Amino acid sequence: MKRRSSLVFKSIIVLSVLFFLLESILSTSANVQLRNQQMEELSNMEWTLYNIIVEDIPYIEKAKTLLGSDELMKDEHIRQVQRQLDSMKKNEKISNSYIYMDDGESKGDVRNMTLILANQELYDKGVKPGDKYEAKGAMKAALDEMDKVGYATSAVYTTEFGKWVSVVSAIEDASGKKIGVFGVDFDYSMIADKQRSIAFKTLVVGIAVAVVFIIFTIFMVRYALRPIARLSQLSIRVAEGDLSVEASVKSKDEVGVLSANFNTMIGNIRHLIDNVQQTSEKVTQSSKTLAASADQTSLATEEITRSIQEVAKGSETQMQSSIESQIAMEEMTVGIQRIAEYSSRLSEHAQEVARNAETGNQVVRQSVQGMESIQTTVSDTVQILDELKERSYEIEQIVAIISNIAGQTNLLALNASIEAARVGEHGKGFAVVAQEVRKLAELSGESSEKISGMLNEIVEYVNRASTAMNASMDQVASGSESVKQAGKTFDQIVNSLQNVNEQVHEVSASAQQMSAGSEQVAASLEELARIGKNASEHSQSVAASSEEQMASMQEIAGSATMLQKMADDLEKEVRVFKLKG
Repeated sequence: MKRRSSLVFKSIIVLSVLFFLLESILSTSANVQLRNQQMEELSNMEWTLYNIIVEDIPYIEKAKTLLGSDELMKDEHIRQVQRQLDSMKKNEKISNSYIYMDDGESKGDVRNMTLILANQELYDKGVKPGDKYEAKGAMKAALDEMDKVGYATSAVYTTEFGKWVSVVSAIEDASGKKIGVFGVDFDYSMIADKQRSIAFKTLVVGIAVAVVFIIFTIFMVRYALRPIARLSQLSIRVAEGDLSVEASVKSKDEVGVLSANFNTMIGNIRHLIDNVQQTSEKVTQSSKTLAASADQTSLATEEITRSIQEVAKGSETQMQSSIESQIAMEEMTVGIQRIAEYSSRLSEHAQEVARNAETGNQVVRQSVQGMESIQTTVSDTVQILDELKERSYEIEQIVAIISNIAGQTNLLALNASIEAARVGEHGKGFAVVAQEVRKLAELSGESSEKISGMLNEIVEYVNRASTAMNASMDQVASGSESVKQAGKTFDQIVNSLQNVNEQVHEVSASAQQMSAGSEQVAASLEELARIGKNASEHSQSVAASSEEQMASMQEIAGSATMLQKMADDLEKEVRVFKLKG
């Protein structure tokens, strides 16, 4: 694990990865360049063959005219072109050579072609001049490119017979008219095998070079980092306390500068540790002396603090007593002031109550007079109601008489009607009068009955009112007697309140005199409490200062003890370092 974390190991790994990455990039670039070179070689090969074919353009045009006839292969010139196509097959890279003419009919992704001539192997596979051919995919793309620039190399494509790369060129006559397409099919499997062989050889060479480079790098890195490893070992000794080490400086490069700086750093640390040792010894002696002095001062300060605290406690007790007396006197003063205030308020309330009692007495007297007047009025009202009841009885008798008269009149009218009926025609007028009289008598009877009913109700109401008025008269008499008794009581209350008011005046005057005296005593106690408070505060301040001084001295003593311990610890730590060899 330590080896993997070393700088040498990391440097070798990084350089190896970078070299392999560079080797991969170079191999890939070489393969791409080789493929492009081979494609260019195929294109040049086709161009050479194309220059041979274009010498026979007239025979190619003649072959186009003889397509489909037996005379095609009998013509010597056409057979010469055929032999040239067959001879191209002698090159192991060439699989097929042919001449097509464009039908000019393209449907979507298909381009229709007609075969003019081809090598014999194609004929052996069943292909013959005049056959139709549908160019698709990579072949159609190459033909489209050829239409633009005159020639084109197709992408690699696959058929049932294998993988191919085709190079096509347009055949034009002297006028520039395209009369056909010359094409050569190359077996891409052979090309791919050659590429793989070359790539493998390149890879083997690259790996061999990489191994040599890595081995060389390992030796170079180890040699270059050997001084750093030496410095690492020396730094471990320094960490363990050995400051007598020194690195050897054998060069002026970065490693040499690092070694020189390391020696300078060790020298500075050595000087610093030496000074620390001397200083720690001095600090130890001084801290011991300081601790002894601090202990003595702390004891003296503690004794002074106890004495001052006793004085402070006495002052505080005296101040507390003065404060309690002052509080008691203030409370008594407040009580006396409240007595005086309440006496004054009681006197005012007594006067006000006396005035109200006098007013109430007058009201009672007026009430007595009112009750007597009411009693007289009620008595008169009772007499009037009695007279009204008698008059009602008289009216009732008159109504009874009217009712009897109406009854008799009704009987007379009935008899008159009967007599008029006996008389006959002469009594009709009298009968009418009798009828009207009878109606009037009936109305009079009904009215008298209503009046009688109303009089009965009036008499009943009058009886009720008379009974109520009699009861009211009794109550008024009783109330009048009570009001008179209340008037006498109010007279007694007024006399009593006058006596109370005089006594309250005397109490209020005495309370005011006591309040003035208590205020003077309270002021004296307040001054005494203020003086005691100041004395207590001064005593407490001195005691607090003494306590703070004692705490400071204790803290100084503790700090001196801690300083002595730290100096001892520092001296022990410094002794660990080895300053000389």
